[in-house]
Amino acid sequence: MKKKIILTLSFVLLLNAAPVSVFAESIDNKIEAKNQKINEIINSQKEASDYAALLEKEIAALEKEYYAVLAEKQDTEQQLNTMNTEIAALEVKIEKRSEQLEAQARATQAGQDTSMISVLLNATSISDAISKVLAVNTIVTANNDIIQAQKADKEELNLLKNSLLEQVKVLEAKTAELAEQEDALAQAKLDQEIKLNELAASLTKETAEKKQFEEQKAEAERKKQEELKALEERKKKMAEAQALAEQQEKERQAAAQKAAEEAAAQAVADKSTATAAVPETTGTTPYEDTNNTNTDYTETSSGWRTPVASVVVTSGYGYRQDPTGLSGTFHEGIDFGGSSSTVIMAAATGTVAYVGYDSMSGNCVIIKHSNGYYSMYAHLSSTTVNQGQSVSIGQQVGYMGTTGNSTGVHLHFAISTGLWSGYVNPAPFLGL
Repeated sequence: MKKKIILTLSFVLLLNAAPVSVFAESIDNKIEAKNQKINEIINSQKEASDYAALLEKEIAALEKEYYAVLAEKQDTEQQLNTMNTEIAALEVKIEKRSEQLEAQARATQAGQDTSMISVLLNATSISDAISKVLAVNTIVTANNDIIQAQKADKEELNLLKNSLLEQVKVLEAKTAELAEQEDALAQAKLDQEIKLNELAASLTKETAEKKQFEEQKAEAERKKQEELKALEERKKKMAEAQALAEQQEKERQAAAQKAAEEAAAQAVADKSTATAAVPETTGTTPYEDTNNTNTDYTETSSGWRTPVASVVVTSGYGYRQDPTGLSGTFHEGIDFGGSSSTVIMAAATGTVAYVGYDSMSGNCVIIKHSNGYYSMYAHLSSTTVNQGQSVSIGQQVGYMGTTGNSTGVHLHFAISTGLWSGYVNPAPFLGL
């Protein structure tokens, strides 16, 4: 019998642990999903960081080229300034020489005849005169050559100046193009930095949610262990109660047997024809009659009364075949039939020792009485008292239901000598 109870409670344990296991599995799936998301974000961060580093290199190369072109432009501009200065100086010299040559030419032109006559008259010989005339012509020719050379230099300087101007324009255009490219790369780099910040924020969010799920999993595991421990305690208490009930049943059977033997001996001795009272048969109970009804409360002289107004006993105290196969073959109380609107009353005055839900008893109320007994009201649809509350006999404690290990609407009523232990037959207390 104990083995069956243990197997039954193990089954109940699996039923209760199943939702926790499913919840833990769901949490594991969520954690795995967060891990995948975090890995995706980390990969995206690496790609974004690599691209940002590449942009940084390209920007550095562009800056280097930009500054090189800028330096070349500045150098060309300096050359242009120097050339402009030289051109200006050359123009001044050419202007002065031109004025001097024009003055000499005018003087020569104005006094040419006199000069030639003067040269010839002053000549000592014909050859001396010819030589002097040739000298004058040579000076004039040389001046004309200087003028032509100066004009050629000026034209060459102008060509060089124009070339430098064109070069400056090209360098300015290239500088502007490089600056535009650098701005574009800088903007791309800024976009990557924004993306990196967004990825970092997403990573923080996903990591925080993963941590939350991990905490939920740890909490679920903790609750599971608590439930396992509570069920183990419940199993232990029920095993102890079962052992005590079996012992009490053995004692009751022994007492009944002894009483029967004593009655038989007395009958033989007295030769009486009176019918001896038949003791209760082992393994049965006189309270299993489903038609036992009473429309009024039954209150005994000991201060107990039935917990329902209309008494319909559907299952008595003692050995029986459990309908669900979860509670063993020993019934620890009396089942009263009724409907979900049936009011459940306190069987005696006392203090509420327990109000709550139990996987076997469903919504349950346990009252502790001054005489040392406890009364239990199980499978309620709802309760109307609080733990620690004082209740009087006949006071409402809840409504009949079918919560917990139950196959239909009824009240499981039990009396015990301890909380969850030491169950006794409640029928004599109720006068049934």
